[in-house]
Amino acid sequence: MTPDLITLPNGVRLVVDPMPGLQSAAIGVFVRAGTIDETRAENGAAHLLEHMAFKGTSRRTARQIAEEIEAVGGYMNAGTGYTRTGYYARVLSGDIALGFDILGDILGDPLFDPVELEKEQEVVIQEIGEAADQLDDAVMELLQALSFGDHPLGRPILGTVESVEAQTPASLRAFMRRTYAARDMVIAVSGGVEPQAVERLAREMFAAVNGAPPPPRAPARYQGGRRHDARDIEQTHFALAFPGAAVTAGDYFATRVFAEALGGGMSSRIFQSVREERGLAYAVHSFADAYEDAGVIGVYAGTDAANAAEAITLIRRDIEALATAPTSREIDRSKAMLKSTMLMALENPSNRIETAVGQLYAHGRLISPVELAARLDAVTVDDVKKAAAKALGGAASLAVVGPGAFEAFEAALDGR
Repeated sequence: MTPDLITLPNGVRLVVDPMPGLQSAAIGVFVRAGTIDETRAENGAAHLLEHMAFKGTSRRTARQIAEEIEAVGGYMNAGTGYTRTGYYARVLSGDIALGFDILGDILGDPLFDPVELEKEQEVVIQEIGEAADQLDDAVMELLQALSFGDHPLGRPILGTVESVEAQTPASLRAFMRRTYAARDMVIAVSGGVEPQAVERLAREMFAAVNGAPPPPRAPARYQGGRRHDARDIEQTHFALAFPGAAVTAGDYFATRVFAEALGGGMSSRIFQSVREERGLAYAVHSFADAYEDAGVIGVYAGTDAANAAEAITLIRRDIEALATAPTSREIDRSKAMLKSTMLMALENPSNRIETAVGQLYAHGRLISPVELAARLDAVTVDDVKKAAAKALGGAASLAVVGPGAFEAFEAALDGR
């Protein structure tokens, strides 16, 4: 079935996506508010606000929120990213009304109790410490900072210890008033649902949402940079970044195919050259991140310090090979992998609501799987060559966490 897109009287958009045969549903409420919308003093506020939404309302304590959803076998969660925040409920089809009621309550009437805030600040500070100890997370956060510099996209989603401690109930309310606007809110429901009942619930539970559109976001530009966090640890973790494609750019799909061919699977270039042929790393993969105004193509690997420079050399060689001589066979294989990943994900209602919301925020409309597959099919070998050449033509970023000679790593990245 084709999802329905409904705009409520206050401007909130509602996606209703029935999946006949399912006995459960995924409900998501998304706001176009994330790290990119924070000032430096607010860094981490979007994420902390998401935590505080579950810490009590006028009708429910934090414990009552947890007990009510779990009493029907459901669960709730939330997630903050660079550009949006989502609040989720997963319930059986007969409990959709409860899911809507709790989500409407925590978003419409959060208390931001000072005592609860103090406790949750400590929880987030522990989360920051845990992320710092997860070395793959640490190197990716460093790469993000190098790629976007002083722009909000270069700041950590969790914030810093200092910025999190500085938040108050008033600062969180101010951020919420500025960014949680009706026009930028999307409610998405998928699974065993009845569309008319869902629309009625959305109108009831979110009728009071309003707020002026938030101020425009500062345009982001990939800039590149290099840094070494020389920790005394067993492995050296490194991440590279190159200019990619914005989410609405004409070369977005070619860039995704390029990233898949480079390091998206076991048959990809760098998996074969770095791991299978030379045994230099256990984990090595590529990624493509796309934002409204900018994008990044990147590679992550964890290896012994003595092998890092050679691994970087091989990765640069593989990018150069894709810029000059990609094969039709590997491009077709990459497109097939991307299509299968997309279609398999759409068999899960939680993934379906995430996909729909991403499309609405990026393109202002829902895009069918048929259209997405056609766009992937239209990518040619020459398109991939251009995407690879674009990556090589920009400033390369290099983030390293762990031991090793950074000068040798830089030389390998520069082809020296």
